[in-house]
Amino acid sequence: MARYDVLNPQPRPAELEAVELSRAILASARSAAAGRRDGSAAPSAQLHGVDPATIGGDDARIAFWLNLYNALLLERLARDPIAGSMLRHPRLFSRTAYAVGGRPHSLNLIEHGILRRNRRPPYHPRRPLRRGDPRLRALPSRLDPRIHFALNCGARSCPPIRPYAPATLDEDLEAATAAYLAAETEVAADGRAVVLPRLMRLYRRDFGGRGAQLAFAAARLPLPDPAGAGARRRVSYGRFDWTAVPQRRR
Repeated sequence: MARYDVLNPQPRPAELEAVELSRAILASARSAAAGRRDGSAAPSAQLHGVDPATIGGDDARIAFWLNLYNALLLERLARDPIAGSMLRHPRLFSRTAYAVGGRPHSLNLIEHGILRRNRRPPYHPRRPLRRGDPRLRALPSRLDPRIHFALNCGARSCPPIRPYAPATLDEDLEAATAAYLAAETEVAADGRAVVLPRLMRLYRRDFGGRGAQLAFAAARLPLPDPAGAGARRRVSYGRFDWTAVPQRRR
């Protein structure tokens, strides 16, 4: 773990079920980010006793890792607030980690190695996990592109954070996706031009080409048909504001 900054170095036995524990960790991280501390032991210490490969079902796995990613990011920024662009701090994402089941899981590894099923991060040449890495056993069986509207990287254009649970995962991901698209998509009055969120271009490997992206957005937004016979939509992408959201120092 030498190259990771592990935020839960002291292990404790797991007392909660895995997803319930991830929600407790997220609640604790949100309290820390708001400047509230109750003096109790950090629940993230229990992650040492969790084997993520035993979490059953995609909904449980996705909910678990979404909660952990957002909690880990909040805890990192609560300890060391950042000013300016998040793009200036790439090591934060590659080194900040929780130990889960005795192995380090960084922000990048959770997002790209697990939730994106070991796909390369944008502009990176390699996959996060090598063949045979035991952490591959914790992957969901599918990549759900709606995760990009649930993960918060600390920048102003990131989606808001909410807790996720297996029983309501589909409904909550759908709500988060629809809300982000409504806030970040622009459509010309004649329907001929659509400005999609920059996230969809950044992760076009997950969303597909522009036609697939338009279909994805149209399933959740009222996109008028282009005016004029044979008219086609022009697709472009909005700006993503990477400015760090201010955090209170712990």
